[in-house]
Amino acid sequence: MSLTMPSLERAVNLTAVKVVICLGAFLSNLSAGMFNISLVDISADLQIPVASAQWVVSIYLLVISVLLPVMGRLGDRFGRRKVHNLGLFAFAAGALGCALAQNEAMLLGFRVLQGAGASMYQATNMALIVSLFPAEQRGRALGLMSTFVAAGSMAGPALGGFLIQWFAWESNFWLLAVVAAAVAMLAHRLIPRDTETAGGRMNLAGAAWMAVCLTSLMVAFDLGSRSSFLSVPVLLLLAVSVGLAAGYTGYARFAQRNSPPAENGFSLFTDRSFAAGIVITVITYMAAFAAQLALPSLLRLSGAEPAWVGLIMIGYPLALVVTAPVSGSIADRKGPLGILAAGLLLMSVTLLALGLGSPALRAGAMVLPVVLLGCAMGMITSPNTSIVMGLAAKSQLGRVSSILALSRNIGMMFGTAAGGLMISGGNRPNGSYVAVFVACAAAVGLSSVWPLYSFRHSSKRKGAEHLHIP
Repeated sequence: MSLTMPSLERAVNLTAVKVVICLGAFLSNLSAGMFNISLVDISADLQIPVASAQWVVSIYLLVISVLLPVMGRLGDRFGRRKVHNLGLFAFAAGALGCALAQNEAMLLGFRVLQGAGASMYQATNMALIVSLFPAEQRGRALGLMSTFVAAGSMAGPALGGFLIQWFAWESNFWLLAVVAAAVAMLAHRLIPRDTETAGGRMNLAGAAWMAVCLTSLMVAFDLGSRSSFLSVPVLLLLAVSVGLAAGYTGYARFAQRNSPPAENGFSLFTDRSFAAGIVITVITYMAAFAAQLALPSLLRLSGAEPAWVGLIMIGYPLALVVTAPVSGSIADRKGPLGILAAGLLLMSVTLLALGLGSPALRAGAMVLPVVLLGCAMGMITSPNTSIVMGLAAKSQLGRVSSILALSRNIGMMFGTAAGGLMISGGNRPNGSYVAVFVACAAAVGLSSVWPLYSFRHSSKRKGAEHLHIP
């Protein structure tokens, strides 16, 4: 049956909306990865230490992580489209300010603005997709977003290096400013207006609590990498971070017991499926980023040329780009639990093989496990996101979207820290690599218990509409 003109026009419009929303995800990951290679240039130009220039990257991720829950709640209250599009404009303005910055303070200040803008559209992009697309198209749309995320991560270092070689480090920010402004105008024109918003109070105290906790953790890792992780300042900062995290957990449980679910914002975490999905997000992103940090160093130690190492590592995002939309389509047709469990098991086995066999593998032989790791991540992201977002009421979509984005960022932070600590620890690097991969394999393997259990029991429920297992 052919499509009527109104239905064809609506399909075309939804496709354009989907691409515009995914372009924001591409930009945020592009901006996160394209400046690692330019830190030396920024250091020389602004006459600051390289360790200080590193905060151009660190402060961006920190601001995003701190503001994601706040921006998700703002999206629920005042409109996800409004917060999303304003975030794109703020991101463009921040990038423009960074391009024009004359000193470190200006650069970091505008980088904070850029991170705030990225947090606004990261916190609302998945919620927009879930609210705009029917359930049978949701997995493919979320899979496309995973593809754009991977493409941004893949293009960041290469594009950043090209622009620095032929122009200057400021050209990276000029490019981001122009593209983000164009995407913002398209989003303003194409994304439909919100049909409903939710009330409720902002948890600013919780946001401040998280800000201090994550900032303490990041500063501790920064100081530890410069001196020693056993120094008194580092240990004190780590203690503050752990103490605040424990205190916030206790506060969340108290709020959950003493106020209605609609007001406290913690009730979703009592749902085992939701909590398991968040844990899977943190663990898989931690494992993937730890591996991505450890593998290039292992390959370089084995004598591989930098260009060859880069070519091998591109296999990860390329495999993810191909696998994520296919996995989303399978999840739409067959349900998300089966493909999710398969992806977790594949990632666990691949990490274990890397841990036990990486010291003996030649550089060329590393291509297969790197590609398998990307395939596994593509099989995990779309169905897991679909499950978590499917459990949220419409009034909570922005909050849940921001929680998922926060979980990804926290996983990336933990993965980078774990991989870096293992690589720099001791005179036996191979033993460190084995520890990284085996620990990650064990964590991912344990996280597969929930989808395997749920898949086994849900397969016995003919005609069940929900995959939640009480």
